Amino acid sequence: MNPDSLSFIQRRKVMLGVVGLIILLWLVFATTVTIGTGKIAVMTRFGKVTGQELGEGFHFKSPLDTANEYDIKVLKEETKAAAASKDLQDVASTLVINYRLEAGKISEIHRTVGVLYKEKLIDPAVQEVFKGATAKFDATQLITDRPSVKADAFNELVNRLERYGIIVQDLSITDFSFSPEFTNAIEAKQVAAQEAERAKFNLDKANLDAQSQNAQKTSLSPELLQKYAIDKWDGKMPQYVGGGSVFNIPLGQ
Repeated sequence: MNPDSLSFIQRRKVMLGVVGLIILLWLVFATTVTIGTGKIAVMTRFGKVTGQELGEGFHFKSPLDTANEYDIKVLKEETKAAAASKDLQDVASTLVINYRLEAGKISEIHRTVGVLYKEKLIDPAVQEVFKGATAKFDATQLITDRPSVKADAFNELVNRLERYGIIVQDLSITDFSFSPEFTNAIEAKQVAAQEAERAKFNLDKANLDAQSQNAQKTSLSPELLQKYAIDKWDGKMPQYVGGGSVFNIPLGQ
């Protein structure tokens, strides 16, 4: 056989082998998928949701399908919100929610809002429930009764988001910020209350002292005074007695 023909056949075999290996590798990667821990993949075909959701682990799939992964672990979202209280005081706050996506409904999330569900669903819902909750309380109640504000906002947020397959597990209101005028008024009120409490304490103390002194005056009879003198006497006779006051102190022989 002609050496040139043999070389051509060998090169052809090598090329066919390389092409076959490429096709095999493509089939392996195109027909298998590995989903990470704590994630679910929504399967789409040419951009259309197939309705199939794959859990974590290794899976076979159609080479025409694409896996779109979503995290189903508990996630944290922090949102700043502004609203007005029942007495029309401006109030701002930072709300932190813990939530997770409900398995079985992630395909619908992908179909309707996509991966931007936080910006399109969660953040607007947090803003709305915060406005609704703060409108039920006066500004001072927002400070003194924060658990009630939190409970009201949490229940409303759960109802709003669960229809989309978003399960809210906790809500925290980290702080309340008011206008400088209202903050100064609150501080002045607290100072006035402290001053009034201090004045009341001093008055009560003065009344108690006066009552104690009156009680002592009424209880100090001549006999009791003589007893106090005897109790404190050191047994020595005074060198002189003046003022005309003499106690009847019995002396031993």
